[in-house]
Amino acid sequence: MKIHSIAPAALLAALCAAPAQAAMTVPDIETIETRLCPVGGATALRLGVTEAAQDPALRRAFSGRTAPIAPFTEAHAVYTHWSEKLSAVEFNGASPDGDDNAAFEEGMVKALDAGGWTVSLRKMPVLTPMGVGAYEKVLVTADGPRLMMLQFDASGAVALRCGDFELLRLSGDEELEWLAPGSSRPVMPVSPAGALGTLRPEDCAKPEIRDHLDQVLDEGAHPEINGKFDQAVAQDRYQTRLKTWLRWKIVASGRANGNALWKIEEQTAPFSGDQLEKDFNAFLAPVAAYGQAGNTDDAEAKCRVAAGVMLAESKRAATDAARLAKINAALEAEGKRLGVNLD
Repeated sequence: MKIHSIAPAALLAALCAAPAQAAMTVPDIETIETRLCPVGGATALRLGVTEAAQDPALRRAFSGRTAPIAPFTEAHAVYTHWSEKLSAVEFNGASPDGDDNAAFEEGMVKALDAGGWTVSLRKMPVLTPMGVGAYEKVLVTADGPRLMMLQFDASGAVALRCGDFELLRLSGDEELEWLAPGSSRPVMPVSPAGALGTLRPEDCAKPEIRDHLDQVLDEGAHPEINGKFDQAVAQDRYQTRLKTWLRWKIVASGRANGNALWKIEEQTAPFSGDQLEKDFNAFLAPVAAYGQAGNTDDAEAKCRVAAGVMLAESKRAATDAARLAKINAALEAEGKRLGVNLD
């Protein structure tokens, strides 16, 4: 699955998440199959479609801020790790009491059994660290029949994930740096229309800047929108994807193995745990400041503290992108030495 090292807009949005619901509700089978599973239609994200191509209103609905389907209070879109196609949607809710936990799990099992879902033994990405129910069923989606996988858990907070089996499996392969045949080389990002550069606290005096910031938060850290503020983040994302692609192409050629490429990476730009800790600590203060400013109606003040978070992320991204660029240059050189086509 797609994982972000530090996603400032998503983090800020989480600080403003809707309050937990008091009642524990078990969704009926129609809700499960048409609203909790992304089968398509006017109110659903499209499976196999990239984040940039999804409907903006639906991106906002699945950015973690709201989930109008009880008992869940947050909704998230899950994209494949490298190709960034929608593979599933996840819902989370507040931790219920012990009796409610059992009632939720029992109700889910009854609803799924009655709806023709069967227990699945297929290997799936972990939903929660605790016990989880896993079911499967072929559903008719906007793009035809798909084998859908549904996992749920109420051992702590309630959680549910529903997605396409093939796309979830693809994401697992991509996380191991094994891409689908024919995967194209990533393209260098260009500065999007209306790019503003890195957001600085002093920029918050401009209403148009505050409007763009609102868009970043509403879109749930969507890279094209976030890129209007900061190309460092876009460059870091590009270099990360390029490294995966280069490693895959070279290993798939059979002319080098992963361990040999890891040695090249370590010799070129060793990973620094100290730098990672430094970046994380630099992130804590602005995040705390944003949390304290969350209740104010002063848009400029909120923008200023949000700018601090984004500036910290920009610095981290620039450092990481520069390190990855060195690694990618070394991998390119090794691939060419081995006669691997990297076009």
